[in-house]
Amino acid sequence: MKPPTACRLWSDPEPAARAPLGQAFELLDTFVDESHWTRYLLRCRECGQRYVYEFHEEIDWVDGEDPQYCAWVPVEAVAEITSITATGPGELASFRPCLRKDWPKGAPTPSVYWVT
Repeated sequence: MKPPTACRLWSDPEPAARAPLGQAFELLDTFVDESHWTRYLLRCRECGQRYVYEFHEEIDWVDGEDPQYCAWVPVEAVAEITSITATGPGELASFRPCLRKDWPKGAPTPSVYWVT
């Protein structure tokens, strides 16, 4: 997979990663829709780049501060989408490049960064 250089998300991920999902992206398909795990195929509203997106939340039974993790993996071909969506919860972050938004327990705000 190649980096989405034409997508604003590549050079300036913070606004899109912090905005409501529907504001920056169009929902194309839903692969998983559970209370603590979602996985979608999204399209950037600005440039049309497609991403497989995942939200994964780990339940914290002690303090109620559930760690939350999001990942956006840019995709082009159907074969890429198929291989990515065959993975389990939290495994989307192993693909490169991958935009991550991590909000671990105890952190005041999430961190947003690309892993290449």
